[in-house]
Amino acid sequence: MTTNLLLNLHRLPNSLSIEGSIGIELVKGLLLFRISTKIQERIETLIAQKTESALTSEEETELDQYQQLVDYLNLVNETIKKAFLYPLHGRV
Repeated sequence: MTTNLLLNLHRLPNSLSIEGSIGIELVKGLLLFRISTKIQERIETLIAQKTESALTSEEETELDQYQQLVDYLNLVNETIKKAFLYPLHGRV
């Protein structure tokens, strides 16, 4: 099954450690991708800081890149779920 993902990641946040930042979790028989607790905490810190005061341009970029990564993982996970629920969808 070939799926074209509509969301392209152009850059990852500089603060994103490649090791241990994204994990896989078994949910109802499916392997789904999740960001780590450390990354989730960083996102929450940036969001809280944004509501209290302005973020620096670097922090804004970092938050935007994290949001793109989360959106990408959500899209991948939804694609996995749909392929499992509707295995013949799109085939003749």
